[in-house]
Amino acid sequence: MIEAVPVGNGRIHVLPLAFESFGVRGMATLVKTDDIELLIDPGSALGPRFNLSPHEREYMALARSRQTIMEAARGANILTISHYHFDHYVPSFEDWTWTWSSPELAEHLYRGKTVLVKSINSNINPSQRKRGYIFHKLNSKIVDKIETADGKKFEFGQTTLEFSKPVFHGPRNSQLGYVLMLAVQAPGCSFVHASDVQGPIDEDALRFILDQHPDMVVVGGPPLYLKNFKIDEGGLTKALGNMAKLVKKVAVTVIDHHLLRSLDYAEYLQPVYTEAKKHKHKVLSASELVKQGPRLLEAMRKELHVQEPMDREWYKRLEKGTFKEGFQK
Repeated sequence: MIEAVPVGNGRIHVLPLAFESFGVRGMATLVKTDDIELLIDPGSALGPRFNLSPHEREYMALARSRQTIMEAARGANILTISHYHFDHYVPSFEDWTWTWSSPELAEHLYRGKTVLVKSINSNINPSQRKRGYIFHKLNSKIVDKIETADGKKFEFGQTTLEFSKPVFHGPRNSQLGYVLMLAVQAPGCSFVHASDVQGPIDEDALRFILDQHPDMVVVGGPPLYLKNFKIDEGGLTKALGNMAKLVKKVAVTVIDHHLLRSLDYAEYLQPVYTEAKKHKHKVLSASELVKQGPRLLEAMRKELHVQEPMDREWYKRLEKGTFKEGFQK
């Protein structure tokens, strides 16, 4: 059984649940303090790549991630959603192709919880506004409460949750909109979860992280695989420089998510590893944080289909929900 990792003086414990290094898209993370159990971005998903359907091994990882998230939610009293992309929360519709979701799963996840979310009224693009509206409409009667968190602080005993103001989903003026970062503060201890900031690229995101003086930060790296498509060389260079600034100041930096959709991510990160080593700091993937090797299944999709060819009938059964039994709760 994987155990949560202590942060700083041990007043905060962190357990990564669903990340690219575990074979799925996501940044789902369980955080425990003396006062609360907090589930950050409780989603996971698969995505299109190489004009190939996800391999069976990816679906196995997705099913495991959904089960892991649901189990973690049982003990969590607070859930947070940084933005409304489907790899960061469980939507309330049935889909076994990309999100492994259903109305029953969503209800089981959110019922009775305090849910702190990105506002749908400002700093949000149209697609996320629509998804957020649906989320509020379908879940407002089953949660304990839903509250917007943009730029707010919440106190639970000696634990403080401080949300950033909305920051760009990657580069400034990104068409993908805005996300919230979250700092968890306990006496003498600090942890930051920086979802989808892609490095960060934007200086405002970097400033928020460093201002929290974190003992550990979990950050989404840049989408190296989208170079010269949705991110240019300048963005990747800026992200690399900002990650080097992070690891200079932070004892443990977990870099995962978009970056680990590329097999050559470690080569790109070499300057960051070098900077961390100078200060005797650690740079890890989410899986490495819990002493497991990265399983970059999406990045390996071509190879997986060659090594273990898939039968079309398997996908037909998937579309019919044949494999969903046991994952409704």
